[in-house]
Amino acid sequence: MTNPCRQDSSAKQQEPPFEPASLQGALKKRRYLLSGLVAFLALVLVAVSIIVSMQEKTHQTADRAMVEVQEATIVGPLVQHNVPTATVLLKNTGRSPALTTKTRLVMTVWTSNKLPDWEMPLKLTTDAETIREISAGSVVPQSVSLIAPLTDVQGMHLERKDWLIVILGIVSYVDIFGNPHETQLCLIWRDTSIQHLSRCEKWNEAD
Repeated sequence: MTNPCRQDSSAKQQEPPFEPASLQGALKKRRYLLSGLVAFLALVLVAVSIIVSMQEKTHQTADRAMVEVQEATIVGPLVQHNVPTATVLLKNTGRSPALTTKTRLVMTVWTSNKLPDWEMPLKLTTDAETIREISAGSVVPQSVSLIAPLTDVQGMHLERKDWLIVILGIVSYVDIFGNPHETQLCLIWRDTSIQHLSRCEKWNEAD
């Protein structure tokens, strides 16, 4: 015959232990704190990554190469069959070399005294000249001549300043950090009494 006292004792042993409400609340609060801590640490890591990336970019910007036009001169005269020739001085104003440098310059007679609202019409092609490297602070001269000899009509319009002689150019290079850059240039011979060319109102951009 089974002892009822023993059955009662066995039933009590099988019951799960009772957890007070305060203990359950403490465990839940601890889980929330751990979740919040993990989220906070993740935000900190993201912020640190962004700051490091910005500092690295700032460092690269400060120390990178920067190729710009220092000066451009042209030799006339504007007479029939003459081919004006210009010299464009490219200077690396940055703190490090401009690597794998390529240039393309084109001189043409613009049959207007204004530039159109186009994007830069010139693109780098396979006939672009390779300079390879421009060290920091160095100046590299580039010569360019008119595409074809001047005609009487062109000379007349240029003297009257109805038309303009324009030099379009593109300089591409890579900085020491491996980033590609491009300088677009547009120069105009406005005053034929002097040898210096001036910058166009547009198409002079450098990244």
